Amino acid sequence: MHRITRSACLLQAMIILTMLFALNSARAAELAGHIIMVKGDVSAQAADGSRRSLKRRDEVYPSDIIRTGSGSRVQIRFIDNALLALQENSQLSIHAYQQQDADGQGGKVLMELVEGGFRTLTGSIGKGNKEAYKVDTPVASIGIRGTLYSVMLAKGQLLAGVWKGGISLSSGQGNFNLGQDADFNFGVLGAQGFQGMLSAPQQLDSPDAEISATNITGVSSESPQGEMPPPADDVFAGFPLNNAMLDNAVPNPFDQDANSGSEEALGDGGNLIKNSPDVRLTLEEFNAYKESTTLGSMIVNGKSVAVQAFRDERGELVFVSVDDTNSTDITRYSGLTDATQLPSELTGLAGVEWGIWNGATDVPVSQQLDENSLTVTPVTSPVMWVVAEPALQSNIPTDGTVSFGGNQALGIDSEGNKLLYADGSFTLDFASGAISNGFLSASYEDATGSGQSIGGNFWNADFTGSIRASGSNQNSALVEMKFGSGSHGEGGPVLDAAASYFNGILVAPAGEVFTGNFYLVDVGGNSAAGIVAWPQTQLTQP
Repeated sequence: MHRITRSACLLQAMIILTMLFALNSARAAELAGHIIMVKGDVSAQAADGSRRSLKRRDEVYPSDIIRTGSGSRVQIRFIDNALLALQENSQLSIHAYQQQDADGQGGKVLMELVEGGFRTLTGSIGKGNKEAYKVDTPVASIGIRGTLYSVMLAKGQLLAGVWKGGISLSSGQGNFNLGQDADFNFGVLGAQGFQGMLSAPQQLDSPDAEISATNITGVSSESPQGEMPPPADDVFAGFPLNNAMLDNAVPNPFDQDANSGSEEALGDGGNLIKNSPDVRLTLEEFNAYKESTTLGSMIVNGKSVAVQAFRDERGELVFVSVDDTNSTDITRYSGLTDATQLPSELTGLAGVEWGIWNGATDVPVSQQLDENSLTVTPVTSPVMWVVAEPALQSNIPTDGTVSFGGNQALGIDSEGNKLLYADGSFTLDFASGAISNGFLSASYEDATGSGQSIGGNFWNADFTGSIRASGSNQNSALVEMKFGSGSHGEGGPVLDAAASYFNGILVAPAGEVFTGNFYLVDVGGNSAAGIVAWPQTQLTQP
């Protein structure tokens, strides 16, 4: 399925990028990874000796030497989806990083930690052939057995800790295993020999260390067979967000420009690893999160946002979203989902689940807006949501034209007026991916609370768009719209198309339903949010 550009400017930009790619194809072929977080002074030195400061989304290559200054740190996602957090005052040389072929052959990772330390969640390279992965240090070489581990150089010693899987330390003094099938999860290797430890060394356990173990809970370090959860820095790593989504090539709601609300492909794949451990998920929640492929939309505090969803131990949904500062937010509710307030027309769409959380002073909806804190921001107004499993592109027709439309919707405007109805439709050409003839009409209660729109509190807008393929194997069904003209009320202010957005997904198994969220803003600053689900209404074969 072809990717359709959203505007002439975007098309021009893509052409330019294509030309640049052609000019730099040899360099691109050697890509090792992308920077996904930088704090402080972080640089890369290329093979020719030139240095460059690193920032988020920058590329790193084999032969690069990555350096972090005092109080600085960086996080990298490599081409095999490995994650590495390099702490302050560190130097890491990337000697080789070669992706394996479709049969899992030919991959190679060779890095050297010269000073400092890192925590890493290894990727696909080395899972089959353990000899394909190696990290050298002045003290010993490190091999893996599929793992999440931390290492640090300190006063001529190598300190190591394993949170999942296992590693082997090889030096002139012998080979020493940590983690899986070993006697210890932690150890120190130096001139005096190897010492296994039942708890993390103080340097690894420092609350100020990027690779701190103090935020890993759920399994005792005294149990070498136990698998500890990855540090919460890795919880929100990614495009897709987790292994389940990566394996299924499902798009995620975080692949977006938070300033506009429209989904744009980020150069680093939309990775959202942050600079401090995230303490907001329990081990059980993290496991549920990493297995979930559920996407959807919610309306909170009068604004619609895209979400990824997973279920807690009660079976209630927990939402992860991105705010306007590109930070990840977690939204949950200790009460029960209210289905009694749902309009009758919202039922009956296969694969689509709706709900309302009636946030109140005594039982508010809880938002955790800081990855570094358990602080809760209460929401004492209703939160509306819709979720579904996205369809894979491989399950969607490759030709024919289909229309989507309906009036299944929930919403609220910036004045707290509820959505009365939202009619809409669009036409999708499966062969080209183009969306045309889009129209949205949304009517909200007026200020009298009469349950009617007597005062002309309605919005009309037209739109076009496309269904895009995203992810490593271009196998997803992400829908994005671009508003054209529109208005708010009879003779009222016109739509601010640049500030408005409308995006969503086609629902599994084969895209029979579209669900998404819209956010309308007029030039006067008034806004209205809504979430919709529209089934196919007509299919025309070529």
